[in-house]
Amino acid sequence: MTTDRPHLAVIGAGPAGLAATVAAAAHGVRVTLLDAAAQPGGQFYRQPAAELRAHRPKALHHHWRTWERLRDGLDTYVKAGTVRHLADHHVWFVERHADRFTVHALLGPEQEDPAAVHADAVLLATGGYEKVLPFPGWTLPGVVTAGGAQAMLKGTLAV
Repeated sequence: MTTDRPHLAVIGAGPAGLAATVAAAAHGVRVTLLDAAAQPGGQFYRQPAAELRAHRPKALHHHWRTWERLRDGLDTYVKAGTVRHLADHHVWFVERHADRFTVHALLGPEQEDPAAVHADAVLLATGGYEKVLPFPGWTLPGVVTAGGAQAMLKGTLAV
């Protein structure tokens, strides 16, 4: 699948990628937002699966109003056609040409269908990660870091 050429490709739909997408779209830039996850939000705004029917998902998050503003902004610009959100796209390579970039991705959980997005510029917002300082027993079964526990809680509502 090849998409038409947007002005900006944003890789990563976490807080930074969403903020960049909404800000660029607010200034009239056409944006394609690519992310490996099915829903925007990244690790910070990870949402429980719909089938879990979480009654108060905002209780799992800090800065919920910021999340709502970013989510609503994304929805507004997607509906207006300024932003194209490509979920389940696993970016594996960014190629630079003389006057543009090509972002190569594989679609879906099986990562079998190739996709290419052509853009004038690329913004990488691939997120942060937890840095764990090793301690005796840290690799044993059942040992979970704070970041791992938070991801499990947000994703499955259980630790």
